[in-house]
Amino acid sequence: MAARNTILGLGHCICGTDDPCDIAVAPLLTEKVPEEKLMEPTLGTWIFHPSPLPYGRGAASIKWAYRRSEPITAATWFWADKGLDTGDICEQEIVKIDYALRPRDFYQQHIIPAMLRTLERCLIGIQSGVVRRVPQVEEYSSFDFIEKK
Repeated sequence: MAARNTILGLGHCICGTDDPCDIAVAPLLTEKVPEEKLMEPTLGTWIFHPSPLPYGRGAASIKWAYRRSEPITAATWFWADKGLDTGDICEQEIVKIDYALRPRDFYQQHIIPAMLRTLERCLIGIQSGVVRRVPQVEEYSSFDFIEKK
């Protein structure tokens, strides 16, 4: 809902699922979407990820950052592609991890606000005619996953 409010607040419209649009925005995408669906919008699809991509790809990046006692994480918007968290970066903001908070509370208090700030920067860039695409550097990539017990 907060991402929707940011989009509308900057004067953009929200299209229906069958309406043509310039960009799809998927702030909390947790499942694999077919590539053809991601590429339907004219410019593509932005996906949000709470790590400094390409480091920390995967579904449990905040929990893994806590487990590894990482000093930072990030709010990252990237362009969807056929891979998992592998698309070009559109916008990224480093966030210092607050270990006084549980991961869930940290996510709510620090990551969500950073997600909205970076989404706003992405949208302002598009409004200005800037389509930012910074390729991820594969040699710095890692993949975090939820362990099955």
